Parts: sequence; structure tokens; C-alpha cells
Amino acid sequence: MALTSAQIVALACQIAKAPGYTSQAGELLNMILADLNQTYDFEVAKRLFTFNFNPGVTALVGPSIYGSGPYALPVDFLRCANDMAVWWTLLGVPYFLTPIDLDEFDAAVQQAGSQSYPYWMAIDMSPLDSAQQGVVNDPPLAYIYPPPSGSFPCFVRYYCQMPDIVTPETSSVVPWFPNQAYLKTRLAGEIMQISDDERADSFLGEGPFGAQGILTRYLKLKDNQSNRAQTVKLDKRRFGRRFSTLKNTKTIGW
Repeated sequence: MALTSAQIVALACQIAKAPGYTSQAGELLNMILADLNQTYDFEVAKRLFTFNFNPGVTALVGPSIYGSGPYALPVDFLRCANDMAVWWTLLGVPYFLTPIDLDEFDAAVQQAGSQSYPYWMAIDMSPLDSAQQGVVNDPPLAYIYPPPSGSFPCFVRYYCQMPDIVTPETSSVVPWFPNQAYLKTRLAGEIMQISDDERADSFLGEGPFGAQGILTRYLKLKDNQSNRAQTVKLDKRRFGRRFSTLKNTKTIGW
């Protein structure tokens, strides 16, 4: 049976011989979960977001005009799941968007009549209003290129920022991260650092019983990826089906 966050906190404090650190242990548990969430990709944190292109939208700042954006993504957006995680459909046929940097999007020519089928997407993780006003809850913004020629549905599969547990030291919520041996060991080690316990390094280290060692073994078989080979992919902007960008080095007899 899975342990609740309160039980993990109690066990970690007992192991660390620091029973008076329950409040700090609750804060540390949320910190550990956030660190895992932001550092590694776990299927449990994967979400699907859907929106429609709007050819009439116009950005108030920057070069985005004629429907290229901005399109607001979810507030909990961390990053796209992979290079094929964003696509739009036309009559049931999917068209995947290649991720690019914002500066590459800025260099793209946008003018009246340039609307077409989009094939690029850039994401601004720090919108201008957030940077100027210090607002941290504004959603990331997506920009597409070329500007869309219709209100096509678009799908974004992404990894989200998992919410914190409210007062984990007393909560009955089971943490989203499934390897509770890691959470217990890591939390005990973090408490030991506060209490100046010399065992902290061994609990946090890469040994067979250390938190990093437990995590390394778990990551090798996490999620549902061990039953198929991993592939190396080339940049779609340089390699792909656009044969017109390749040099004509051979004569083809048809």
C-alpha cells in the first residue's frame, strides 16, 4: 500500500533522528518532488492541450502578425514532450510542427498573403508582461509559422508542473512520484543536512542504498519505454522530405 506524504515525512524524520523537523520535512518533500518534476520527464506528468488557430489574432508587440500568435499555453506548461508533440489536423490528417527558437521565428518573413499551412512553432517561456511586471503566473506563449490559413485544431502534448502538496507533514495525499523508497531516503538525507548529521552524504549519494543510486536504477526502467528501442532523430529543418533543399548531385532517369 502506498504511503501518504505524512507517513513519508514521519519515517524520514525517524530515520534522521530529528522528530522536531516535521514542518521543514514537509517543505523539503515538496522541494524534492518539484526537483524531480523539473529535471526528469515522467509519463505521469504528461498532459494534452488543445486549441484552435486564429487567423485574425495579431500580437501587440514583436513581429507576430496575421495569426501567428501569441497563443496562450497552460500555466503549468514545462516543456513539450518531444519533437513530435505538437501537431494540427486538416480533414483528419495530422501535420507536425517543428520546434524552433524565438530568434529564428523573429527572422521569419511575415506579410500580407503569407498565410499557409504552419510547420514551425516557437515557445516564449517568459512573456514580456511577466518580465516587466514580475508576474510569475502568466502562461507561456506559442507562436507558429507560417501564419495559418484557417482555424485548424492544434494539439500540444507537454510535461506539466505538478502541484505542491498542501501541508505534506499532515496530508493524506499520496505523492505523484511512484518510487517511495527514493522519497523516503532523499528526504531523510535532506533533513540530516539541516541537523548536521554526518550520514547525510551516504543517504544522498550514489551508493546502492543512497537516494541517487535508487533513482538511477529506477530511471533505467521508468514508465513504459523498456519494450522498444530508442532512436536518434535528425533536425527536421535540415533533414526530411523537403528534397528541394538538397543539392542535385545525381541524374534520375524519370
